[in-house]
Amino acid sequence: MGVDFFKPGDSVLHRYDPRAKLLLLAPLFVFFFLPIPLWVSALYVVSLAALIAAALGIPELAIPLRAIAPVLALILLLTPPFHRGGRIILRVFSLSILTQEGFRETAVILIRFTGISLSFFAVFRSIELDDLVLALRWFGVPYSLCLAVIIAFRYIPSLGVTYRNVIDAHRLREGSLPVRGSRRRRSLASYLPVLTSVLIQAVKGIPVLAMVLESRGFGRSNRRSSYAELKKGWALAVDFLVCIGVTALLLAPVFFPWLL
Repeated sequence: MGVDFFKPGDSVLHRYDPRAKLLLLAPLFVFFFLPIPLWVSALYVVSLAALIAAALGIPELAIPLRAIAPVLALILLLTPPFHRGGRIILRVFSLSILTQEGFRETAVILIRFTGISLSFFAVFRSIELDDLVLALRWFGVPYSLCLAVIIAFRYIPSLGVTYRNVIDAHRLREGSLPVRGSRRRRSLASYLPVLTSVLIQAVKGIPVLAMVLESRGFGRSNRRSSYAELKKGWALAVDFLVCIGVTALLLAPVFFPWLL
C-alpha cells in the first residue's frame, strides 16, 4: 500500500488548489471536442506538455505517452482507411494510403486523446491523495467512494511493483536452472508461475487492506473530521479566479472565432 501516484514538488502546479484543478478537468475535457481549428487544439496540447515538463520534469512526459502509445499506434493505422475523401496525400502504386480527410481525422483523434490524457496526468500527478480526498469531500462525494479512489490510485500501482519484483526474482532463479525447450515456449510458460506469485501476494495483502480500511473508518456513519485543511479565503479565491480565466481562454475560440 506504499506506492503513490503523486510526485512531490513545490511547483505552481503543486501549489494550485486541488478543488480548482478538479474543476479545470471539465472545460479541458470539453475543449477537445469543440469545433475549433486543428492548430488551436495542437497548441493547447503543446502547452500542457510544456506545463508538465516545467512543473514535474521532462522525464515525466514519457509516463503518459508510453501508456497511451499502443492506442495512438492503432489510431494511426486504423483511422485513415475509413476516411477516403479529399486529395490523396500518399499513394502506393494504385492504392491510396492517406487522403486529406483521413489525415485530418487522424490528427483530430490523436490530439484529442493525447490532450485528455495529459490533462488528467497533470492534475492527478500533482495532487496528494490526502488533499484529493479532502477536495472530493468538499464537493460532497461520499467517504466510501473517496476510499475507493485512494485504493485505485495506491493499491493498483502497488500490484505493478509486485509484478516487477516477482519478474526479477524469477529471472534470478532461472540463472541456476537448466535450459529446456524453445525460447518461445519458455517465455509463454513463465507467465503462469509469475501470475501465480502475484496472485498469492495480492491475497496475502487482503488483511492489510482490511486493516487500512478499518483504520480509515470505513463503514462508520458518524460525522467525519480531518487533521489537514485546504486553502481558505483569498488564496482559494485567487485559485478559482485562475480556473475561471483558463476556462474563458479555452472557450474563447468558440464564442469569439474572429480572434483566431
